Amino acid sequence: MKRLAILFVLVLTSCILYARSGKGDNLSGPIALKGELTEKYQNYSKGTPVVIRGVRKMRISPNDAVGITYGVEIDGLQYPIGEEEANKIIRLKPETVLEYWQGIYLSQGMYDYYDRKGYRYDMRQELDEECLDYLDKLNEISYKDAYIEDYVQAIFAKVNPGEVDSKRPERLNVRIIQSPEPDAYMLPNGAMLVSTGLLCTLDSEEELEAVIANEMVHFILDHQVNNVSRAETRAKRAAFWADVLGTVAMAADDTNWIYGYDERVGAIELAASIGTIAALVNVRTVNRLGMDYNSKQEIQADRIARDYLAFKGLNPDALSSAIAKIKDFYGSTHRYNNLTRYDSYARLKERLAKLGEKESIHSHAYQKATSDIVTFNAAMYQGDKRYKMAEQLVCKNIDNKVASDHDYVILVKARMAQENTPESNESCLKLLEKAKEIATARNLDINKQEILLLMRMNKQVKAADKLKEYRDLLMQYQQQNALGSEESGWIGEEMNWAEKMLSKISLL
Repeated sequence: MKRLAILFVLVLTSCILYARSGKGDNLSGPIALKGELTEKYQNYSKGTPVVIRGVRKMRISPNDAVGITYGVEIDGLQYPIGEEEANKIIRLKPETVLEYWQGIYLSQGMYDYYDRKGYRYDMRQELDEECLDYLDKLNEISYKDAYIEDYVQAIFAKVNPGEVDSKRPERLNVRIIQSPEPDAYMLPNGAMLVSTGLLCTLDSEEELEAVIANEMVHFILDHQVNNVSRAETRAKRAAFWADVLGTVAMAADDTNWIYGYDERVGAIELAASIGTIAALVNVRTVNRLGMDYNSKQEIQADRIARDYLAFKGLNPDALSSAIAKIKDFYGSTHRYNNLTRYDSYARLKERLAKLGEKESIHSHAYQKATSDIVTFNAAMYQGDKRYKMAEQLVCKNIDNKVASDHDYVILVKARMAQENTPESNESCLKLLEKAKEIATARNLDINKQEILLLMRMNKQVKAADKLKEYRDLLMQYQQQNALGSEESGWIGEEMNWAEKMLSKISLL
């Protein structure tokens, strides 16, 4: 019995020394992932604290096959424990965000994945260059507003896991793009794109946190690079992006650019047309950059995102609420297939069924913070003659009690485009009065829409008075402000229009 005890000590000591000697491929580098034993291990009882110090590919003893091995510290001693056994006897108890994601790397077999596939730096470099090309093209439809950019950045920073794997060169960042689609994309180089359509569709910071967390999981698990590497064929980079640019040019020729709103005069700020956006943000581009996630990847990301949100003390049910609203958006527009980011309506339903439908989340603070984006997207729909969509969006602001004078003007334009009855025209006049009542700055668009409405109603005398008032306001604005060439051109065009309308009325 004494000899067996001595032999056990010698074998144990040799295993410990072998692990400490550094033999084998170091897959993780130094880590410190806390946990506890879920059952007795050697002389250590269940519940004993442990720390996983590293992951290697090695033989635990000379007679064993090479395999994934954890260096596990227990009571100051380090033991090499095979991956399968370690996952059975150790429950991870991460205390920091870094430890949480190191635990995900372990549970999802990421260290083994990189050992088998390598980090594929050449492919990552190529993808980074393609992403930078794409981001340069997306500048054409970027959404520029310092407050909203910082607002989204703050939410992104709250969820950002930081550097999980120092061997990966990508770094996380976020940008906002103009698009009516409720999309969020994590490009393979770590740049996240959040659409104005998504910000309009959601109703709370919690939902946006959940969507961002979900996209980060795809990135951390390397789904994009894995999807690109599995693709059978890949068009030459120059030819692919040349085709994209050609499509954008045709879209720009075929559709008019539309105008958003300037706080001073009610119009001027240029927004991209929906046709141009669709040419840049489409299924082909998403697939090219590896964001064509399969069902297994989506469900895996959903599960881990929920768990991560709970770990951070955030609301895991917000992911279900967000996906339900994205699904409802596509249902209301009768789009069921070839969705840019989400594949299909059926896929969204499948994900929602796995997550379980939860109570819809709403936050007045979020709705107020994003109300200008709702107005912006409504103007985008209005410019593209999608009047019902424009009306639905501004009514969202009105129902949420965060509407601006611009919302009421857009609503009047949408209704005038669809109806022409004495009742609807009178209703539109009341809406314009409401716009005047709540306007916090001069909005000449109210004046112009009132003129058009009065002329439609054959109230020529009132229309003439309003035209003179409009002309005087334009002249006053021109005299009081140093105008740029674009603004001056717009003012000049409007003054010419007012004079022509006055002449037309006098001839009637």
